[in-house]
Amino acid sequence: MNKVLELRGKFYQKPHSTPGPLTLPTNASVTVSDLQRLISSLENVLRYWTEERRLFKPLVAIHYQRIVAKSNRMTTIFKSNSISLNSTIVGAKFSNDTPPRHIFTHCMDISIIRSGLERLRTTCSLLEVNFNSRLTAEDMDILNDNTNRLKRPLALPEQKRKKQWEKAIAANNISKSRFCGIVRDAWYIDCFRVEERKQPILSSQIVTLFNTGLNAKEILRRLGMQDEPIRIIDDVTWLVTPEQYQKIISNAPYIISMSVTDFGRIGADVENIRSDSTVGLSIPDPENEPVIGVIDTLFDGKAYFSAWVEYRCMVSEDLIEEADYEHGTAVSSLIVDGPALNPFLDDGCGRFRVRHFGIAKHIGNSTAKLMEDIRNIVETNRDIKVWNLSLGSQLEIDSNFVSIEATLLDELQYTYDIIFVVAGTNNLDRQKSFPRIGAPADSINSVIVNAVTLTGKPAEYSRKGPVLYFFRKPDIAVFGGDRQDGLVVYSRSGRVKKFGTSFAAPWITRKLAFLIYIMGFSKEAAKALLFDAAAGWKYHTAYTDLMGFGIVPTRIEDILKTPDDEIKFIMQGTSQAFETYAYTIPVPMHKEQFPYIARALLCYFPKCSRSQGVDYTNTELDLHFGRLNAQGKVKSINNNVQGDDEPHKLFESDVRKEFRKWDNVKFISEGMKNRTIPKKRFYLSSPNWGIVIRAKERLGTKPDKALRFAVVITLREIGKVNRIAEFMQLCRANGWFIDEVDIHTRLHIHEKAQEELVFEEDVTYIGE
Repeated sequence: MNKVLELRGKFYQKPHSTPGPLTLPTNASVTVSDLQRLISSLENVLRYWTEERRLFKPLVAIHYQRIVAKSNRMTTIFKSNSISLNSTIVGAKFSNDTPPRHIFTHCMDISIIRSGLERLRTTCSLLEVNFNSRLTAEDMDILNDNTNRLKRPLALPEQKRKKQWEKAIAANNISKSRFCGIVRDAWYIDCFRVEERKQPILSSQIVTLFNTGLNAKEILRRLGMQDEPIRIIDDVTWLVTPEQYQKIISNAPYIISMSVTDFGRIGADVENIRSDSTVGLSIPDPENEPVIGVIDTLFDGKAYFSAWVEYRCMVSEDLIEEADYEHGTAVSSLIVDGPALNPFLDDGCGRFRVRHFGIAKHIGNSTAKLMEDIRNIVETNRDIKVWNLSLGSQLEIDSNFVSIEATLLDELQYTYDIIFVVAGTNNLDRQKSFPRIGAPADSINSVIVNAVTLTGKPAEYSRKGPVLYFFRKPDIAVFGGDRQDGLVVYSRSGRVKKFGTSFAAPWITRKLAFLIYIMGFSKEAAKALLFDAAAGWKYHTAYTDLMGFGIVPTRIEDILKTPDDEIKFIMQGTSQAFETYAYTIPVPMHKEQFPYIARALLCYFPKCSRSQGVDYTNTELDLHFGRLNAQGKVKSINNNVQGDDEPHKLFESDVRKEFRKWDNVKFISEGMKNRTIPKKRFYLSSPNWGIVIRAKERLGTKPDKALRFAVVITLREIGKVNRIAEFMQLCRANGWFIDEVDIHTRLHIHEKAQEELVFEEDVTYIGE
């Protein structure tokens, strides 16, 4: 077996090049009737906000023709010198059409709406009088002298036509760039609307309002609800009763962005299989083992492993029931002593200490209270980097927005150097097969764990993704027990067998803790290594909505070692510009060819914005890995041409599906094929391979910090030859530092680092 390698060296940064002139898609055109449709719908919006006095700044829902890339969002119709259009977006969702379409909600001054309407009218008149009621993609290229796209210089008649058009546009007091921008906006936009909520609710809800720039106190005053006893989670997120909800939609039916029932139910163990005796259970005293954070129900201090658990109860004593100790104690038993309880699942990670926070009862918790506790726990226990959360809602997630619980976890993981492992939640309603997962298993940055049987099939109690129509959740799966084969845990009832995703998650928590605390990996690298090990060469999409990337190997050695015919290495860096690249990865050759198949997995933790709805992640990192071509550019192994110089026709829906655009985990693989032949190098002077990571910011603002990433790359030699020594030699010759990941060496270093040094006291001799 070969060891995984860490490859350290310099990544270079390159800013984005200046964009070219505005264009329409090939063969596209915009007609007068298209503009008239937009004018009519925007007139209705303006009428809505002016004919009756409204309580808040206008909200405008823009319905697009399709799912659009950030670069194809509206740029000009509502353009203002005082504010960027991206900053006015307060919501995004998909329509119920097939295929779905983007709907963005903007909050803006009424003057901007009026200006946009006048621009549309002016553009419509110009199109009708001077462009024969239609502007084609070729017309726009001529108008902008876009000879690169036309692939020829303008002919004399085209030059004459261009001058006539420019004169007509100038005569209407509009710039050519603004005219082209409005026409381009019109091609992507279907209509403008104001959307209202009028359906009452039957139980308490956590509602999120559109951000209109006001604080909670002022919003309540305008709604006439300043004396209402409303629990404020933040300025735009409140816990309300059905009566309070009705008052909100009666006064401002357009103000509610999203809502969810406040019912934080534990979706943990489905049932016990059988109980066992506690005879023979023993454990040595803890020393300096790493500490994992557990946020769960209460912990039984009489457990045989209680010396390993630092327990903090955060539930009022008068509310505690006997059943509240079952679930939390069982979860911590697996994290501390799981392999001793289940020898056939020994992962080689040893034991861990636990800091256990009992914040929940076994049933019926308030989401608002749980969120408040979780934030406080994380912010006051910064020494803990790995957290286990096996609590979840029985309710299904919404298709158009991430839950507030998941949003909190994503925020904490972006802000602090921590990672959450979250149970994939269980199906307690056997009348429904594989329902959608429940909160907070829709957290994008967390590792979401589902359960499988011993045969590797999804457990019958599994729930499925994706999140927001797109994000692959759950992420991975491990054995979680079933009716035939349960997991042995220790709970208030003693040693029992249980099953559920709650008891699958701790096994992943243990592995992440080993990789981070003991092996010294970053959270990005640890997560990437786990996902890559789960995916392997046989990754397929058959069970992705139930098992994510696949089943993680039981033994930690199987994650940190690889077969003799493979070279696996990990690279880490930070994205600080549009392009982060390294073109000197020296892949060994044989007879002037590369005898390999390759795969790569990228992992990062982006900042997220719940207010953006389905466009939840703020940052996109696009992965390209492969051989260098004659131009010195990377030819990616998955034929990803996003951002490349050559022309291509890729729609946003396609790149999201094919290249996982906006996902925070990218996995590309050539996969196992029946017949594989060596690859030629594209250019004699380019013997190396390269990696390029391109960044895009969805909101158009500069991120508040550089974004860390990790990439795990695997090369399999098709002739079964071990070339790792040659690879290491070539890396050193090309300025890379290579470190073999040796489990025993790093474990020894960790143990030495944890030893307490005892210094001898100085002795002073008197009289000598």
